[in-house]
Amino acid sequence: MLEWIKTLLEIEGYYLMKRLHKKYYVISRPAPGAGFFSNYYWVLGHVVFAKKFGYIPVVDMLNYKTLYSEEDAVDGERNAWNYYFENVDAIGLDEAYRSNKYILARKEPLHKYANRYCDVNYRFPSGKAIDYYYPVIKKHLIIRTAIEKQFEDNWEDLRGKGKIIGVHVRGTDMKNNLGHPMPADIPQYFEAIEKMLNADSKIAVIFLASDEKAVIEEFKSKFEGKSEVIVNEAFRSDEQEGERKTGIHELKADKIRDRHRYRMGLEVLKDAWCLSRCNYLVCGHSNVTNAVILWNNHQFEKVVCVESKKE
Repeated sequence: MLEWIKTLLEIEGYYLMKRLHKKYYVISRPAPGAGFFSNYYWVLGHVVFAKKFGYIPVVDMLNYKTLYSEEDAVDGERNAWNYYFENVDAIGLDEAYRSNKYILARKEPLHKYANRYCDVNYRFPSGKAIDYYYPVIKKHLIIRTAIEKQFEDNWEDLRGKGKIIGVHVRGTDMKNNLGHPMPADIPQYFEAIEKMLNADSKIAVIFLASDEKAVIEEFKSKFEGKSEVIVNEAFRSDEQEGERKTGIHELKADKIRDRHRYRMGLEVLKDAWCLSRCNYLVCGHSNVTNAVILWNNHQFEKVVCVESKKE
């Protein structure tokens, strides 16, 4: 009944917007938003909604700041969405506002549109979800050309080495048991990776994406002499075991490096892009790996989701 009422309200809202002759649908999230790919899924759901009802979506991360927003423009851009992505429908934010033919999106995540066909456990994408969202992402959530070229150039050196296992280990605040799935222990990742290495002799590289320095060190020690472990340069947590973990996007490093907030977003985007280019994927549940699976569009030879054994 609740779902039916919600759908009815959406339809009524659609006709109301038509009567008001609105054309643009401005997507924003109350500041400061959340993690990079949490924001990404927020936008994805609203883009699907807008296109369903015939509106042109635009993203406002200029007036609604995010954890990745800088005080000064980044390469001429002040809208944090456009630091990394093209306009979702070839229309700029200024043009939409100047037209006075816009409606502001609801300030809530549209789970019905962002998580369609995804498994219940933390929105793990199913095959149907990939088929549904990949065309939307390919058309509307496009990484800026200069950034993607940079990623391609950096990745080129790995292509000739052999097959690559992509591994994503999400630590820090995911360990705080705040309602999302707890991450698995590192030995569980090792077990899954060793099975892949034993099954496919063409695997030469492990590409590791993690937000903790200690995880990088463990992997390099474990697979020394067995497989090359590659990581991207990134800002990572070095918190000690037993401390309450803080999300990497919450750690303050503005005084340590220039444009820290922008660079945090660029680093997680690059890790996800690289993971989506691997032959295999070993991961836990996170918004990062959900996006990676969608981007990969069924090309992984195998995906292993490592589940925590903790209750």
